[in-house]
Amino acid sequence: MDSFYASCEELRHPELKGKPFIVGSAEEENKFRGVVETASYAAKKLGVRSAMPVSNAMKVKGIIYVPSDHDYYDSMSVKVMSLLKSYGYRMETLSIDEAALDLGEMGYQEAENIAKRIKKEINMELGLPCTLGICRGKVLAKIVCDSAKPDGLKLVKDDQIIEFLKDKEVDRIPGVGPKTAEKLAGIGIKTIGDLAKADFHMLNDTVGSFSTELMQLANGIDSSKIIDFLKVLSIGRERTLESKTKDLKAVDMVLDKLAEEVIADLLARGMSYKTITVKAKYSDFTDRIRSKSLANYTDSIEPLISNAHLLIKDLVSDKPFRKVGVKVSSLTERKGQKSLF
Repeated sequence: MDSFYASCEELRHPELKGKPFIVGSAEEENKFRGVVETASYAAKKLGVRSAMPVSNAMKVKGIIYVPSDHDYYDSMSVKVMSLLKSYGYRMETLSIDEAALDLGEMGYQEAENIAKRIKKEINMELGLPCTLGICRGKVLAKIVCDSAKPDGLKLVKDDQIIEFLKDKEVDRIPGVGPKTAEKLAGIGIKTIGDLAKADFHMLNDTVGSFSTELMQLANGIDSSKIIDFLKVLSIGRERTLESKTKDLKAVDMVLDKLAEEVIADLLARGMSYKTITVKAKYSDFTDRIRSKSLANYTDSIEPLISNAHLLIKDLVSDKPFRKVGVKVSSLTERKGQKSLF
């Protein structure tokens, strides 16, 4: 998905379309204390980037501030992923705004036709722009996709991939961050083409076990596979309260609703949990958490609610609650076992 949070905001606020704006982590009245979560493409053209302090981003002339709404973005993500799943191919959800599909051994033309259908359907049904990349292998497909943004569609065939990669900077490979790129630059590797021709022993001395995968990718060999079941480490929900409050009963009511959403997600995934975590964010934007592990795994809502109520009591302070969250972790797949308390 293209600048997903920003695209979602343009969908419900058409007046933002084409304007330079940022989606920030703090509410309007405290925006200068937050960071940029997503920038619209118009804002990116002005040099604004994700993770930039909002205080810096707002110095750019004409930037509009929009507070983030993760419940809304989550709901739109569910719609996107449901649409993709409806095509019936093996699918891996990579993040809230990214997924990979395995189209099998079909020809390039047929694969491109399917990609065009997906792109058109996401736009027509959901009103959102997206970019698709087609290549042999999940990692290479992501590099192709990134090169076609925004709102593009690109196919790179086997006999084109090395030429396509050679002039791209090495940090275009997923997993190559600034530190790894700096290490590679230290041995003269700045592009993927440089990487393809590198001395393997020198490369291994520089980046260790990552060297084999890097060398293969640089030479157009991608053995990555679609993982149907992405291992989920935790399932959680957070909610900003309608108004700051010290009323524990009001907070408990919000926790109950969040617990219902968490359990619905848990059951949909066919999982059970053992650890419960409650998070509180206060009026001064500080936050604290409390956790508890149960004696046995369960998929029941009752122990989640009762323990969430107990844990939140430990987080009461002289500062009003601003936001609360509930999370379950230490997850396992249910295998027909009964819920245990």
